[in-house]
Amino acid sequence: MRTNIYKNQIVNLLKKKHLLTIAQIHKAIPNADYSTVFRNVEQLLKNSVIKRVLVDSKSIAYESASESHDHFICNDCGKIESIQIPHNLIEGRKIDDITVRGSCVDCNK
Repeated sequence: MRTNIYKNQIVNLLKKKHLLTIAQIHKAIPNADYSTVFRNVEQLLKNSVIKRVLVDSKSIAYESASESHDHFICNDCGKIESIQIPHNLIEGRKIDDITVRGSCVDCNK
């Protein structure tokens, strides 16, 4: 039963905040130990309730699967923005999300 409480807390947290790491999720749910948060995140991934986003070669973040959008990640400052790219432009493939990297408006000035 306690596991469901943690799963609900994780899902609600990811609906409110965009892209959180396991460490950030753990910090927001201090009554759960790190391994409990990790196991619950893995179960939510398996059930397609949340999804994994590769931020860079060393960082993975998570977001609600119901909040479907693409991401722009600034190579200079690390800022992550939600963007919408028409997936129908990529024929013959099922696209879950697209990550675009480059310089954000502020860094490009």
